[in-house]
Amino acid sequence: MTISIPTRSKRNDPGVTHQPDTAPAPSALSASVIIPTYQSWKQLQVCLDGLASQTLSADRFEILAVNNDPSDPVPEGFCLPANARILSEAKPGSYAARNRGIEQAAADLLFFTDSDCQPDPHYLEAGLKIAQEHPTVGRFGGNVVLIPNGQNWTTTELYDVHLGLEQKKWVERGRAVTANLIARRSIMDRIGRFNDTVLSGGDMEWNDRAQAAGEPIIFAERAIVRHPARGSLADHITKARRIEGARLRRNARRGFVNYIPPVQKLIPSFKTLKNLLRNSKLTTGQAFGVWGVHYVIRVAKITETIRLLWLRRPDQRK
Repeated sequence: MTISIPTRSKRNDPGVTHQPDTAPAPSALSASVIIPTYQSWKQLQVCLDGLASQTLSADRFEILAVNNDPSDPVPEGFCLPANARILSEAKPGSYAARNRGIEQAAADLLFFTDSDCQPDPHYLEAGLKIAQEHPTVGRFGGNVVLIPNGQNWTTTELYDVHLGLEQKKWVERGRAVTANLIARRSIMDRIGRFNDTVLSGGDMEWNDRAQAAGEPIIFAERAIVRHPARGSLADHITKARRIEGARLRRNARRGFVNYIPPVQKLIPSFKTLKNLLRNSKLTTGQAFGVWGVHYVIRVAKITETIRLLWLRRPDQRK
């Protein structure tokens, strides 16, 4: 299902509107940007405004925003760039929404980002350039630059910056988060799309399949999206538990589950503290604060492992 709403026909003339055309022919497009969204119209508008300000000409790319809650209508006053469409996906989960976008995408190079991301003006141009420079590489982890939610960084936000969402390190491990993942359609055709039966960890699972298939990955440093750092400790804990559950499910599908919880991780990591104290971007107080957040999240992961493996009924462990 494609939803038609007023669009900007020119970036600098928000008053001129028309109904979006059908998707351009594949040969006319260099990139398809796929954005899952769930009850986040305000954030999505900021993301789309960033895509409307790209240095890449608008006729060279399309934007597919996939609404993962069809019961949540497009708000009045919401405005799409002229090269954007809103699709609808009723199956719950951002990976189901991304698969819907892949299904409708016309270009061979797919740019995945999230509705709460803010693309840099050179985001698409830089992504296309690195893809052209490495024609035998099928996937790229774009740069995710975290920004504070307010004027000053909080301790939990600093944790996200220094120990949380570190895309470059993920790429070094053969993975990339879908906040900024660039992939060729040929890779999707070869290893399959995202696992749409999971609500978390689908990006890691897809990248693991790509790595197992021998598909290399490169860090695209200049293809930047900015992302507000996670500012709440509760949000960090919720995310940690969700990721831990996804990890255990992946291991179970591989036929291996370690039922011995990593209780040794209840001991704080003094190596982590040492590295934080050496970080010139952190004061001593900030380093200890980030270390404290790290330990709380560490304990949350362990307790989630124990809950899922030891406290649930056998029929719930699958």
